[in-house]
Amino acid sequence: MSATLTWKESNTVSEVVTTATNLNFGASDSPNLVVATYPIRRGTNSFDKYIRILFSGTWTTISNMLFWKSAGTLLTDEVINCGYNKTFATPSQTTNGDSAVPTTSGGSSAIQSDAGNATIVYGVDTGYTKYLRLQTRSTTSTPTGAANQKTFILQWDEV
Repeated sequence: MSATLTWKESNTVSEVVTTATNLNFGASDSPNLVVATYPIRRGTNSFDKYIRILFSGTWTTISNMLFWKSAGTLLTDEVINCGYNKTFATPSQTTNGDSAVPTTSGGSSAIQSDAGNATIVYGVDTGYTKYLRLQTRSTTSTPTGAANQKTFILQWDEV
């Protein structure tokens, strides 16, 4: 058997965990956003998205976990930032200081297990990774309306 991946998003002060069906950014600390309902105003940030990956099923080890943006054109002055191996904090629209999400696997930082290890060992670890903190930012030059669709890749080795 092999591992199954589930994206988990954490929201609110008390950390409510939800299975993410989309990673849409918006002006609300909510999972599975409808962008038209919570648009990001020009010159502002989205709320942080705290994302973890949960591996379930049966495997021996999960390792070499990398995350990057592989496709999708950024709008004028749009930036998507990513912080790797974060701990949960209440999501906000305050600029978080993370760097632009890489656009190649070689630019990606390694994602750690929830315990802070380079591998997730079946039957020993929870199956969770540490958090990825994502945020999109815009300026007054960023066009109004929905952003272009982006594709993110999560790569890992499995034994």
